[in-house]
Amino acid sequence: MKKILAILAVLMPAVASAQAITDVNSLTYKLTNIGNVVLEVLIAIAVIYIVILAVRFIMAGENADARKEIGRGILWAIVGLFVILSIWGLVRILTNTFRTDTNAPTSQYPQINYPRQITP
Repeated sequence: MKKILAILAVLMPAVASAQAITDVNSLTYKLTNIGNVVLEVLIAIAVIYIVILAVRFIMAGENADARKEIGRGILWAIVGLFVILSIWGLVRILTNTFRTDTNAPTSQYPQINYPRQITP
């Protein structure tokens, strides 16, 4: 029950701002922002993990087996960090390729001028 409440508390702002999605551009803007936040968190976790493994590598001292195992962990953490950054680049390439932008020029679309409301 506590996990469900925690998940709902985290997702509440996303649900509340769901009304602002009016077209494809606003949808891609929201998804890109969510993806950027997730990728930033993953990058932070990967960097912290690499630093922890580096400290463990230094503390292992003369133990060759432990240093070898930790060295492999550092290698895979760097590979994971590269994959995360590649995903970020791929999202950027796709966003630029399909020209999704939240600041679409309004001059391309017909404008509706509503008559003024006259109040007595």
